[in-house]
Amino acid sequence: MSHAADVTDYPSLVEHARALATKPYEPRQVELPPALQGLDYDAYRDIRFRPAKALWRGADLPIEAQFFHLGLYYDTPVEINLLTADGVRRVDYSTDLFDYGSNPTPTDIDKSMGFSGFRLHYPLNRDDYKDELIIFHGASYFRALGAGQWLGLSARGLAIDTGERSGEEFPAFTRFWIEWPRRDAHQFRIYALLESENVTGAYSFLVTPGDSTQTRVEATLFRRGEFAKLGIAPLTSMFHYGEEVPRPSNDFRPEVHDSDGLLIHAGDEWLWRGLVNPAQLSINAFQAKQLHGFGLMQRDRDFTTYQDLEAHYHLRPSAWIEPIGDWGEGSVELVQIPTKNEVNDNIVAYWRPKDGLSADKPLHVKYIIHWQHDELAGPEYGRVISTRIARSNNPEGNHRYVIDFSGTELNALPEDAQVSADVSFPPHFVVAEQIAFRNRETGGWRLVIRGKLKPDAEKPAELRARLVGAEQKAMSEVWTYTEPAS
Repeated sequence: MSHAADVTDYPSLVEHARALATKPYEPRQVELPPALQGLDYDAYRDIRFRPAKALWRGADLPIEAQFFHLGLYYDTPVEINLLTADGVRRVDYSTDLFDYGSNPTPTDIDKSMGFSGFRLHYPLNRDDYKDELIIFHGASYFRALGAGQWLGLSARGLAIDTGERSGEEFPAFTRFWIEWPRRDAHQFRIYALLESENVTGAYSFLVTPGDSTQTRVEATLFRRGEFAKLGIAPLTSMFHYGEEVPRPSNDFRPEVHDSDGLLIHAGDEWLWRGLVNPAQLSINAFQAKQLHGFGLMQRDRDFTTYQDLEAHYHLRPSAWIEPIGDWGEGSVELVQIPTKNEVNDNIVAYWRPKDGLSADKPLHVKYIIHWQHDELAGPEYGRVISTRIARSNNPEGNHRYVIDFSGTELNALPEDAQVSADVSFPPHFVVAEQIAFRNRETGGWRLVIRGKLKPDAEKPAELRARLVGAEQKAMSEVWTYTEPAS
């Protein structure tokens, strides 16, 4: 039987995960001392790691590591190990590593208690200061940054039963192995064990810092129990309100979101779905036989769109998932959850493989996450840059959907170019007008649709629209929208 101490590389981690999948799930638990029980949000945030105690501080190495304390809802102890030339070395917990602020310093704690996560620091923006590079904290969540970015959306190791009536299962990274960095290293390797009641997994993360930091992920998953839905390469973000939704009367900011849309590249088609804060749980599936990539994007980079000098929403990264190899058939699912504030993430996107995860065969996947500022992924022709909707108060009137497109090739077309609207819609939706024309203010093109659901419509309508040129040549990505039934 493989044990955690036997893990020295990815193959040995795979065998460890395989062995655990044959055993019943044993949640890792730790009893915190009374001084750390019942902490509220502010009290927990008052516990800070001492930067002077960072691993590799002063060692003339390219990265440093800092650790997070257990407490609040971060109650799953995480074991952190180092892979060194002399073997595996565990990082022991110590109260000396932390400043407890207004909280009493706990006593008589076992040094094997562990942590709730960690983060690596690297000189992303200037040579004399190490910025946050990647953070693993809580369940299987992790976030990374490129140069000039501000922490935003998260990735996850795995999503199980997201949006299902039975409730979601949250697998957790319970053990990490960090490779000791070389002095001249520009990439950093982390291994992680994922565990839940119904799945185990072996993960490898190769982190390459830069303007667009890359995280190359390799995962081998084993089924341990029963579940309905598996989500590969999940991304989690926040969308409170945007351009098509009036801002709350008690907020001065025009828009509040970490991401403004889902982008999918499948086959020969690029598809854009703007995010919404729905009135009720919304789940959309976008079928794909040949997936080239998907991501939650923050396209609008104009500070005036947000007017937030603290949250810096205009600097939040987009995250683009680039599959390595053929992922087969499946669908990209988008889950949107109602939210009344910007505190909680309410957007999830992931790949749902058609064949799922069988009990007798592991699932092996590889992909790269691009934590990007400028949009590296997307068509070279026309991209959706805004969606605005004017709803008619007259039952007999039509709604107006105003979609602006922009792109190097599209904007270079002469004003009299043959560009038209290609709109598709279901029978229970009526389109009164569809027209495309040059937007002289942006240099791009605008598409306007006037239409509405039929009075007897009982289900939402899925709308698709794009710009086309001569012989129906695609001039833009596909804009999609769900018109909700009343």
